[in-house]
Parts: sequence; structure tokens; C-alpha cells
Amino acid sequence: MQDEFLDVIYWFRQIIAVILGIIWGVVPLKGFVGIAVFCLINAGVLYLYFSSFQQIDEEEYGGTWELTKEGFMTSFALFLVVWIIFYTAIHYD
Repeated sequence: MQDEFLDVIYWFRQIIAVILGIIWGVVPLKGFVGIAVFCLINAGVLYLYFSSFQQIDEEEYGGTWELTKEGFMTSFALFLVVWIIFYTAIHYD
């Protein structure tokens, strides 16, 4: 059960990364602001998901920090790739 919940968090992050990467590429956002807003939205949405929606005991999974960082770096890398591809495809002269 614990691994299944961590898998849900991991794949939920990947979906958020693709969606935000597309939006950031189309808008077009640039630089540190885009990265910072992605990090805040990614962590915030996941925190709300597991604390309010699922109402799980974070200590069963090693605490809030462990759940918050689960799959973060892979979603960050995916976000960057999608953002760069869409930004370059739409806005490159």
C-alpha cells in the first residue's frame, strides 16, 4: 500500500511537469521566475493532495519532506525538457 501511494505521487508529479512545461512554453515564460513558480506549484499541489485530499499520516511515509521530494527531480527534468521543446518550437525565430 505504501509503495502504491508513492507511485501515485511520482506519476502525479510527472503529469504536472508535462502540463506546466507546455503552458510555460506557450505563454512564454523565461528564466528563474518560471523555474521558481514551477517548484512552488509542484510542491504546493502535491502537499494539498496528500494532506487534505488523501488525509494520510505523513509519518508513515517518513514525514512531509519525504513525500514532498518524492519524484521531484525527475519531474523537474521532464518539465525543463517539455518547456524547452515547446518554447523553441513556438517562439524561436
